[in-house]
Amino acid sequence: MQPYISCRVLACLVSALFMTACSQDPQPGTPEAAAASERLMRSMSDTLAHSKAFTFETTERIEVIAPPGDKHALHFTRKVAVRRPNALFFELRGEDGKAFDIAAYYHDQSLMLSEKLDGTWAQTTVPGTLDDMLDDVIRKFGLPVPIGDVVSASPYDAIVASGARGARGGLAAWETIDQVPCAKLDYGDAVVEVRLWLPKSGLPLPHRIEIVYKHAPVPLVSQLNFTDWKLDAPVTDTTFTFQPPAGRNPIELRDLVSTLVSRTLPSELQATAPSTPAGKQGEPAAR
Repeated sequence: MQPYISCRVLACLVSALFMTACSQDPQPGTPEAAAASERLMRSMSDTLAHSKAFTFETTERIEVIAPPGDKHALHFTRKVAVRRPNALFFELRGEDGKAFDIAAYYHDQSLMLSEKLDGTWAQTTVPGTLDDMLDDVIRKFGLPVPIGDVVSASPYDAIVASGARGARGGLAAWETIDQVPCAKLDYGDAVVEVRLWLPKSGLPLPHRIEIVYKHAPVPLVSQLNFTDWKLDAPVTDTTFTFQPPAGRNPIELRDLVSTLVSRTLPSELQATAPSTPAGKQGEPAAR
């Protein structure tokens, strides 16, 4: 009887070990990891692409290293509303005592940017789709939009499958962010490196994104932490409509962007701030 019991115990242990091994997360660099990253990215992209209107919030940190190596961190909060294919609103506020409070309104072919602290505002004509508008604004005004890939018509194409940028990468690690188990995905090309954290379970929506701008005049990294996702949110035209302050005429958008840069960046970085986004001629600019 004793040998029989021992065999059964041994068999159970072997079975348990086998099941544990099979249930482990795939390791980076393996075919299983490549399949997992593809599945997660496709699922995230399809979820957002099929949502006609959605909202979310972010806490953001922009980290820059100024000569001769001093590190500066700028902190922001952002509220975003999107309605496909041609409407976007966001409100961006500075923290840590930074006097920074702007709102952007895009609808059809009109983009308005408002500096809420002093009532300054600007308006410009832009293309009639969200993706084309973002690329146009970045090319013309050197205004990075780190939420751009997430709100694009196909986040998968924007991050992974952009033929001109030729992104490479995939699953880099399994990490827990704010008590949420996530897959860390890492994609890079000649212009930017995008690190994306997607939850292992539940809705496949971005939990964190880091963007490393490789061609910036100084080392520059943006980190966005996402919260309060609402898919198919009931947003109306009012969300994307700006009412100019009485008695205030618009200024040039380029002038308003320059003012915001001078107010936000440390003084030693303002001379090196790019007036146009880095990238090769004819390539999409880094968002």
